[in-house]
Amino acid sequence: MTDQIDALKALQMALARLGYYTGAIDGLFGSRTEAALKAVAAEGGAIRNLKHPAASTPTGPMIFQGSVRYPVDEIVIHCAATHPDWMRGQPLTAKRKEIDRWHREERGWRKIGYHHLIDRDGAILPGRAETEIGAGVEGHNRGVIHICLIGGAGSAATDPFERNFTAAQDRALRGLIDAIRAETAITRITGHNDHAAKACPGFVVRNWINRA
Repeated sequence: MTDQIDALKALQMALARLGYYTGAIDGLFGSRTEAALKAVAAEGGAIRNLKHPAASTPTGPMIFQGSVRYPVDEIVIHCAATHPDWMRGQPLTAKRKEIDRWHREERGWRKIGYHHLIDRDGAILPGRAETEIGAGVEGHNRGVIHICLIGGAGSAATDPFERNFTAAQDRALRGLIDAIRAETAITRITGHNDHAAKACPGFVVRNWINRA
């Protein structure tokens, strides 16, 4: 049973990367997963061909963004700057909808700027497709995948990870990074505070990565 759940999670992630799936990466076959598979079938796709075409090139796997096809080689980590009990009891889909509203109405973006969200319980939900240029860091979005952790309100740039986030988020973030690395040649993993004078994501990413 665990193997089946893991396999479905991998399928959901692949569908999300191509922009077909918008549900949680939970390994459960629901209406969103079914709709995504039907959309692939309608376009003449196949499950075995869900990886980006660049994955078969001689230079190794690579995700490209936008019509110019910027190669994705960096992950930037963010936080939502929300309190631990923010929207408690509501699904991550509702939280994504609220963050999407912030980005559309308050910042004038066309949709949510992040490619992935990670909730307090470790649930992962896609935002923009990884093949779309995000909107996480002003002037630094081409070839970048933006991941946002729910939480982090009142955090400082030098806080330890565990002060503002959960062990489940730690595991989920590391797993998501590994999954992205398997699909594209990531050379840098940074925090928003590495590119701007901000506390976000509320910890020093290089220290967190190197922690055993």
